[in-house]
Order: sequence, then structure tokens, then C-alpha cells
Amino acid sequence: MQDLTRRTMLVSAAAAMWCWPRPERSALPAAGSLFRMPAAPVANESPFFASSFIDHDPALAYVHCPSICARTDGGLACAWYAGSREGGRDVAVWMAESAALNITQSTSGNRGGEHPVWGAPQRIVDRQTAMRDLDRYVDKVGNSVLFAMPDGQLWLVYVTIAAGGWSGSSLNACCSRDSGATWSQSQRLTLSPFFNISELVRAAPVLVNSGEIGLPVYHECIGKFPEMLWLRRDGERLVATKSRMAGGRSMLQPTIVPLNGDHAVAYLRNHSKTRQLFVQRTADAGHTWSPPAATGLANPDASVAAIRLSTGHMLIVFNNSRSNRHNLSVAIAEGSPGPDGSPVFSNDWQQVATLDDEAHENFAYPYMIQDATGCVHLVYSWKMKRIRHVAMNEAWILSQVRKPVT
Repeated sequence: MQDLTRRTMLVSAAAAMWCWPRPERSALPAAGSLFRMPAAPVANESPFFASSFIDHDPALAYVHCPSICARTDGGLACAWYAGSREGGRDVAVWMAESAALNITQSTSGNRGGEHPVWGAPQRIVDRQTAMRDLDRYVDKVGNSVLFAMPDGQLWLVYVTIAAGGWSGSSLNACCSRDSGATWSQSQRLTLSPFFNISELVRAAPVLVNSGEIGLPVYHECIGKFPEMLWLRRDGERLVATKSRMAGGRSMLQPTIVPLNGDHAVAYLRNHSKTRQLFVQRTADAGHTWSPPAATGLANPDASVAAIRLSTGHMLIVFNNSRSNRHNLSVAIAEGSPGPDGSPVFSNDWQQVATLDDEAHENFAYPYMIQDATGCVHLVYSWKMKRIRHVAMNEAWILSQVRKPVT
């Protein structure tokens, strides 16, 4: 019996190693597939900044992990999870909508308009609906990412857990063809023919010219490391493959920022004791990545968000602390041409703003996009009680740069 058990364990371990994704065997986008770059924002604008909150009524005890997308009609959609606590069985993924910002250009050049107004949160999926759709046991739901495709489809990729903690998670997807009014049946994404667990999602996807979606994900079983999930649409389903960005036990929640068609950087949450934000680079549209390197920015084991502005600056939102998430800061860095012509961003970050700073509180999990008009939209978990939405343009961001980050 002991020999049989030993052989079973060896076979299982060998199967796990064989199924482990490797760059040379992963079904990556075809050669020549490049990152799709965003349109240039409106030029010669006056500074604009607005802020609003998304609230539950009645209030829920724990609100976390928002994502936001710009719909093709100009409106916004935001998704997050909320319930009595993180990992609670009553947790659900919720969504709220906001109409296009009424921002006008006056004859004096001032950009003005109303602050974003969000509708009431609507429940998209909970453990009961997930169990019904997936035909399997679901103990709880968690992180989600909401994104829009150029044809108007909305997609939600979200986490379910059958047993245990985050290391036992699986990824699932559903889509909406009517701006979030109704949703397709959820499907479980098959990422491995073996256990198919311990994959989580957090940061914004990038589009590839081939029509595929590059979604940064991360693994949390035994080790902690970043991966790229390559998604191809098949009607109301997604076909997924993945490739590993780095190994190890401490790098997770990659945030991908395209620099041009084939170059990009990835900023990584750091779970190690060094408490620094790390970065990777790719020169082949995400097929391979450089080893993680320190940026000099603090990271208290927390998620970050980043985009590249039309001016070439890198904009990042992060917790400027090595110990906690009591503040949320915005910083900017100017790139310079690297050896291959793509921009390289030094560790000389300049402070733009401190959005929140309050001892013993949590301002966490920023998620940031830039819409077709050039407006930057940021959402994050505010004290784990509300979702705060900040809208700002590049003119405002550049007008606030004042001193190095310390």
C-alpha cells in the first residue's frame, strides 16, 4: 500500500510538472501580434478633476477590488465584490453604471462639467448563481475584472473558490451584449488539464491586434508568481491559454502597460520583506519577460495601477508605504529612449497627488484606465466600505507635479 501511495504521488507530481505552463509550449498569440495602442487624448485642454463615490444602500460591511471600463456608448461600468467580509459566503460581484461625463469645452478654454453620477449597484453573480451556471460546488466568489471589447461586449472574469482560501481559486467568465443589463451563463476557464486551480485576476487587460485579450493573472499555490492569460472569443465563451512571466514565491498581481506595439512593462506587487515595487519588461508583445527588478517605489504587499500618458510619462497609483495601506498616492515618471528605442523609466518618480491619507485606514486596490477622450478614470476601495471614482485629465495631472516621491 505504501508503494502504491508513493507511486501515485510520483505520478501526480509528474503530471503537475508536465501540465505546468512553459513559454515554448503555450499557445501564445501568433508571431506579429502586437499590443493595440490607445487613441491620443484631446489636446489643449484645461485641467479637470472630479471625484464621486459608489455606495450600497443599505451599506455592506466589506467592499473591495473594483475594476472599471469605458463602454462604447461613452458611459462607464464598474464591478467589485462586496458582502459581510472577505471570503464570506454572502459575497457577490456587483456592477454600477455611469453615463458619459458631461464635459464641455467652453469658449474660454476651461473644461468643465458635472461630477460622475453612479447608479445603484446591481448584483451580477454570487455563489448560488455561480454554482448553477458552472454545475459545481462554489464556496465563495472573489476578485473580478470587468472590461469592454471594441464591438461593445462587456466581459467579466471572476474568481470562485470551491474549498480553502485563495490558493484554491478558479477563474470563470461571462459576457453581456446589452451593456450589463443581462449576462450569459458563466463558464469555467480551463487553464490546466490537471487541477486547474490557484489562478486569480486583478489588473486591467490589454488588447492585441489579432483580436485576443492579454489578461494579467497570478498564481498563489505554494509559490506566488505572475502570468499572462491569452483569451480568444468564441461566441459567448472564452478560449484561454497562459504563459508564465516569472517564477518565485513573492511577485503577484501584474499591471501591464504597453509602451508601443511590442514593448510593455509590468509592475508587480511584492510579497517579500523588501517591500519594494518591482517591474518587468517585454520586447515581444508579452511572449517573454525580463526578470523582475526593483523600482525604488515602496510597496506594502499591495496592488498598484499604471498607465502611460500621451506625453510619454508613466502614471502610477500606489500605496506610498512599506508597512500599510493608509495612503494612496499618484506619481509620474518621464521616460527616456532605451538601447532598443523603447522608453525606459528611471526610478526618479515625481509626486502628483495624495488622494487619501488617514492613519489606521485602508485605501487599496487601485484600477485605472484612460478613455477615448483622454480622461483618466481611477477606482479603488475606500476604507473597504465604498468605491471611490476619480476622473482627471492629463492637463490636471501634469499641473500637479511638484516634488520627488519620498
